[in-house]
Amino acid sequence: MTTELRETDSKGRVTLPRGYANATLLIEVVNDVELRIRKAKVVPLTSDEEARFSEEEPLVLGGADKELFLEMLDNPPQPNEALKKLMKGK
Repeated sequence: MTTELRETDSKGRVTLPRGYANATLLIEVVNDVELRIRKAKVVPLTSDEEARFSEEEPLVLGGADKELFLEMLDNPPQPNEALKKLMKGK
């Protein structure tokens, strides 16, 4: 691995080495003084696939989880001290 010193312009831009030209990149902010830049490979979805987020899929509960959920709806627990304190702040 070689190390090069490069400076950013007034807008925070930097010119990357030629090997990164026309590439799709992943930029990960590690902390306030470090970035990781990696090349990414984009794989298009096939015609029968759709871009779905896990939040869009229904969550199916079964067995004990289902019973616990229904019990909590019918008989919710009393609020704890942290929740009471949070609600007083509103």
